[in-house]
This record gives sequence, structure tokens and C-alpha cells, in this order.
Amino acid sequence: MMLYLSRAFVEFGPFPTDEMTSFYQRGLLKDSDYVRAENTDNWLHVNEWADSLPAAEAPAAPAPKKPAAKKAAPAPAPAPEPAAPVAKKAAAKKAKKVA
Repeated sequence: MMLYLSRAFVEFGPFPTDEMTSFYQRGLLKDSDYVRAENTDNWLHVNEWADSLPAAEAPAAPAPKKPAAKKAAPAPAPAPEPAAPVAKKAAAKKAKKVA
């Protein structure tokens, strides 16, 4: 049997049933996709289509995708120390206020 795929209101195909089953198993079909058999106008949601296949042809549900491993964020750089002239000026101002 040949099948058509509808994604975002664009029709693709025809594809043989085993190829469409392979698309489903590899997680290439989206939850918003629809499938119809050649010579029919009856569109089925992709999950409804997968459930309607005989047990021998039914595709296994796609494996959930694992989130990509996150790299540890680099440690923040230490704050730079104030330049020596600034530190001397601050110390001089402080000394004048005290005196």
C-alpha cells in the first residue's frame, strides 16, 4: 500500500508502508503529521495510523529523545584587583579625612 504524509498542510509521497513505518520508528514523524492511504481522502493522525496497523506491521513507538548532555559552565573569573594608583589615592583620601 502507498501512503501520503501531510505536514504543515503540504502533502508528501507516496511512500510504501514499510518506509512510512521506518519514518515513525526513527522518530521522523511529528505529532502534527497526518497520513492517508493512496486513493482515499481519509487523513489519520500519525498516532492513529500507527495504532491502526496490524500487529505484524505496527511500528514500535519512537524512543524518546534524550536531552543533550550539558557542559559544566566555566567558573567565573575572579574580580580584578584595583590598580595600584587607585588604591593609593583612596588611602590618601582616607588619611586626610582622619587627620
